Amino acid sequence: MENVVTVIFNVESEAYQAYAQICRKPFGEGYKIAEAAQLKREGDEIKIIDVHDAAAVTANDTAMGMVIGSVVGILGGPLGVLLGAYAGGATGAAFDTADAIDSLSLLEVTAAKLYDGDVAIVALVQEDEPAFDAAFEGFDVTIIRHFAVDVMDEVDRAIEVEAEIANVAKQQLRAERKAELAAKRDDRKASVKEYFSTLQDQYDDNKAEREAERDARLDSFNARVEAIKAEARAKKAKHDAEKAVLDEAVADAEAEFVAQNKEYMGEK
Repeated sequence: MENVVTVIFNVESEAYQAYAQICRKPFGEGYKIAEAAQLKREGDEIKIIDVHDAAAVTANDTAMGMVIGSVVGILGGPLGVLLGAYAGGATGAAFDTADAIDSLSLLEVTAAKLYDGDVAIVALVQEDEPAFDAAFEGFDVTIIRHFAVDVMDEVDRAIEVEAEIANVAKQQLRAERKAELAAKRDDRKASVKEYFSTLQDQYDDNKAEREAERDARLDSFNARVEAIKAEARAKKAKHDAEKAVLDEAVADAEAEFVAQNKEYMGEK
C-alpha cells in the first residue's frame, strides 16, 4: 500500500534522530521510503527543515516521487500559513480524537496537530501496514496515514486554491494601487490648482511694484531718448554755426575777388 505517513514527535530531539535513521535506511523490513521531509511549526508558519528524495539518488523522477515535495511547498507557502493560522485559532481538543483526525486531509492534519515548536516527518511510503511504524519504536510519536492517491488529489486542489489566493491577492493589490494612484492624482490636481491660486495672489500683490518698475524703466528710456535728441540738436547747431562761418568766409572771399577784379580792370 502506498501511503503518505505523518509522524508527529512530542520530543524534538527524537524527531532529528528518527529522521536521520530513515534517511540512512530508506528501505526497511516491509516498507520503502520514496521521499521524506522534516517540518517544524513556528507560530502560524510551517517551515521545512530538510527534504530527503530517494528519487534523486535512483534517478527515478516520477510524479509519485514529487508528492512530498509538493506537500512541503504548499505547507511552506501562503496556503500553509492560512491553514496554520486557522488551526492556531481553533480549539486543540477538537482535533485530539481519532475520528476527528481521520476525517482531516493531510494538510489539515499537519496544520491542526503540529503545535508551535513541534517537529514532524512526512514521508511517501510503500508498506505492508503498519510496517513503517517499526522505524519509530521507542519514540514518543503520533502516526497518521493517508492514501498517496488521496494526497495527490489534495495537492491538485491545493494548487488550485493557491492560484485563486494569488489571483485574489493580485486583484486586491491592483485595487489598492489604483486607489493609491487616484489619491495621488487628486493630490496633484489640488496642488496644481493651489499653485495657480498662489501665482495669482503673488501677481496681485506685486502689481504695484511691477508697475513702478515699469514706469521707472519707461522714464529711463524717455530720458535717454531726450538726451540723444539734445545731443543731436547740439551737434546740428554746431554744424549750422560752422556752416554760417564758412559761408561768410566764402562770401567775403568772393567780394574781395570782385573788388580786386574791378580795380584791375580800371587800371587798364
